[in-house]
Amino acid sequence: MAEYVHSHDMLNELQKRIDLKSHYSDGDIDFLSRLDDDASDEDTRDFFREHVRVMRDSQGDVLTLSVRSFDPDVSESLARNIIEISESLINDISHRMESDALESANEEVELAVQKVNRASAALTEFRSLHVSMNPILEADALFGVVSALKERITGTEAELAEKRAYMRDDSPEVTTLRNRLNALKKQQAVEKGRLLGGGGTDPADLIGDFQPLQVSRELAQQQYASALGSLELARIEAQRKKMYLVTFIEPSRPDIAVEPRRIKNVITVGIFSFILYLIGGLLWSALKDHIGK
Repeated sequence: MAEYVHSHDMLNELQKRIDLKSHYSDGDIDFLSRLDDDASDEDTRDFFREHVRVMRDSQGDVLTLSVRSFDPDVSESLARNIIEISESLINDISHRMESDALESANEEVELAVQKVNRASAALTEFRSLHVSMNPILEADALFGVVSALKERITGTEAELAEKRAYMRDDSPEVTTLRNRLNALKKQQAVEKGRLLGGGGTDPADLIGDFQPLQVSRELAQQQYASALGSLELARIEAQRKKMYLVTFIEPSRPDIAVEPRRIKNVITVGIFSFILYLIGGLLWSALKDHIGK
């Protein structure tokens, strides 16, 4: 973040908002402290870096921004604009990261939806063409009917044999059982014909055509559910990695000038001047001794 604060992009954006170059090169400022009027972009950036500092606490991941200018209003405006531009950058980066993370997951969902639609359309076309919702279930139902008829035929035959053991063949009960047995056998023949495809499409062929369509739709639905799960995981991961810049201490307008520290600077200059005087005196003494010899 500190690199961006000191970048040309930040300086250019601030120049549009505040016109820092005019402020720092104001003629009312002493020539040692102000920026040259004809300063290059690199000189302006170096000057800006000296007057805007970002310190980072690595343990708490806290950034401290300090700015220096020659007007309290400019200082406050400069700090607020730096924070605002930085927030905009972080929001853009965070949004781009989230979009990139979700883009591929959304594409997978779209592909899965298309596959489900194609599989459902193929299955609907099959059902309309063959007037059959599910040949497998219908075949199972017919098989159940044939099995039930077989059981009834077996029971009726046993009952008829029992009656014929002590009744005449033309007796009403025997005649009724014989007619019932004939009707059951005819019905069994009809249902077997339907089961074997007599007079129409073979159920085995229908099942052979239906099963791949059914499996294709089930796989497409599973892929769609998996894609939705992946999209949700990608969204959660993107939210977890989202970056924020939170300002918990707002920039304030300084009421007194903190710099320059005149007394400290005077004392510092005096000390260094005295040290240079002593060093010069020692060198001069050594030089005179050397000349004297």
